[in-house]
Amino acid sequence: MPVTRRRWGVVGRRALSKWRAIAPPVLAGLGVRVALIFWTGPRNLSLDEERFWALAGSRMEGTAFLPPLYPFFLAAVRGLTRDDLLAARLLTAVLSLTSIALVFLLAERHLGEDSGRAPAWIAALLPGLAFFDGRLRSESLVVLLLLLFAWLWSHPRRDAWAPPIAAGLALGLIVLARPELLLLPPALAILALYRGAVARSLSRAALLLPGILVLVLPAMVRSHRVSGVWAISDNGGYNLWKSFHPHSDGSQVGVMDFSIFDGVTEDRLDAIGLEAARTFVIEHPWRSLLLAPAKLGHLFGPERDLLSELRRKPIARDEAPAALVAALIQNAGWFILLAGGLFALLGPLRSPVKDLTLALLGTLVLVHLVFFGDGRFHMPLVPFLCIALPEAWDGSRRSAGAVRALTLGLATLGVAWCCIAARDLPLLAALWRG
Repeated sequence: MPVTRRRWGVVGRRALSKWRAIAPPVLAGLGVRVALIFWTGPRNLSLDEERFWALAGSRMEGTAFLPPLYPFFLAAVRGLTRDDLLAARLLTAVLSLTSIALVFLLAERHLGEDSGRAPAWIAALLPGLAFFDGRLRSESLVVLLLLLFAWLWSHPRRDAWAPPIAAGLALGLIVLARPELLLLPPALAILALYRGAVARSLSRAALLLPGILVLVLPAMVRSHRVSGVWAISDNGGYNLWKSFHPHSDGSQVGVMDFSIFDGVTEDRLDAIGLEAARTFVIEHPWRSLLLAPAKLGHLFGPERDLLSELRRKPIARDEAPAALVAALIQNAGWFILLAGGLFALLGPLRSPVKDLTLALLGTLVLVHLVFFGDGRFHMPLVPFLCIALPEAWDGSRRSAGAVRALTLGLATLGVAWCCIAARDLPLLAALWRG
């Protein structure tokens, strides 16, 4: 009995010490998120938020255009907050604090004990993450579920069957919000083949399937009943059309003429979009190929949602410098994190958390070589770069060729950022004028 008590005492002290380390970044993260919620007011909704809010109110009745998870999650939030927009934003911000704690815990799994503080603080204070955690958009929920999936998938007992089955359920939820992340298990399997741990890794990957199927199949049945498309949502053709369009620059910003869909019912959107995209690729094969790097430039490009939200509120002339400085800090932080995180991933350290990060990076790159890019689409990767970042300064060696390739890639991305910023100059000037 005394031995048992001592053991539980040690466990309790370790848990208390860990939570004492986690609490400061979590509380700081709460403060940053609440401040951004009030600063980016008034409490009206952006166009995307209006769509999600309306779909949550109707429980997506008669439509399968968007993936279903976030509208149903937001329906629960609306019920709890009695349709109060400010309360809904504050509630989602509080829920997102779990992500900061998971970043801490996953960093310790990847890098060892006492390695979670820096990643947790970065995740807490990073403006991009903080901004989306206070918006009624799906990015915050996807980030939280991905970190939960990583926590379950990287369970220390590699021979246990319960964690990967639970991870499959988490991944099923993720796919109901971001269907393209259904490619994550194949990416993990390919990485396992590369590592040489074939049998065990493939068997663990197979344990993901029950959880995925039990959630994804009902969503596909519902989508088919609504629009006749066997998919989680029926907007694939629509988004492919925006990705291969005469006015596309790799993002969706240049696509302004939607007359192709005038009078078209939802059950025809997918087929019409697919046919229009196929025709464009056949008629413009080289332009279609050249759009691929442009899409990646936008995927990893500037984060512009904060400025967009500030432009929606009446902003005084004397507030404009603060808004532009905030956007500059936000994007400087994102570029530094991207550069440092990718450099860290080149390091020799291997762990299940790092392999998952590489698989997620590869999945996003592969998807957005085809579909258009946007700054918010890289948000699922951001907390994993925070987790990896300390390896950038641990003194480990990287091959000269890999470092040169990374440097060239970042320089090219920097040029893309300049082009995107040049296109946005009229919007920035309008914000400056107030």
